[in-house]
Amino acid sequence: MSLNKATEFEHFFKVNYSQFYFFALHLVDDVEVSRDIVSDAFEYAWKNFQKSDVLNWKTYIYSFIRNKSVDYIRHEIVKNKYADVYLQITQEAEDNGYEDYDERVEIIRDILQTLTPQTRLVLHECYINRKKYKEVADELEISTNTVKKHIVKALKKIREEISKKI
Repeated sequence: MSLNKATEFEHFFKVNYSQFYFFALHLVDDVEVSRDIVSDAFEYAWKNFQKSDVLNWKTYIYSFIRNKSVDYIRHEIVKNKYADVYLQITQEAEDNGYEDYDERVEIIRDILQTLTPQTRLVLHECYINRKKYKEVADELEISTNTVKKHIVKALKKIREEISKKI
């Protein structure tokens, strides 16, 4: 950038910085964010001051600040929305989740004890040890369909008992 352009930009910066800053502050109501937005605007202007075809930099920077402020506000709205959802979920979990969870686990354990040893073993191998039906069938020397029947029987019983108790 030539010395003349640099001096012109420096003058533009000194004359307009506070106006741009207060404009940004009015939009986002945050001192640091306002400074960042105005700094970004001037950085863009500095990089493009000489080579750009912008006729009125003051108007351009006001638009730049407005757009960056809107982006910031939108981002904050989304961030707050997710924070609210997270708080709601954790509050619900605290209010009724942990105790209910422990209670449900205990109910399921009780239900498992009522299953036949073979059905309990098949369920354990498939769900706890994460074995495929074929693997369990081969180990127990039963058909894959028999494994499926044990699983269906166990899950049906668990669902029925849970719905009765809860």
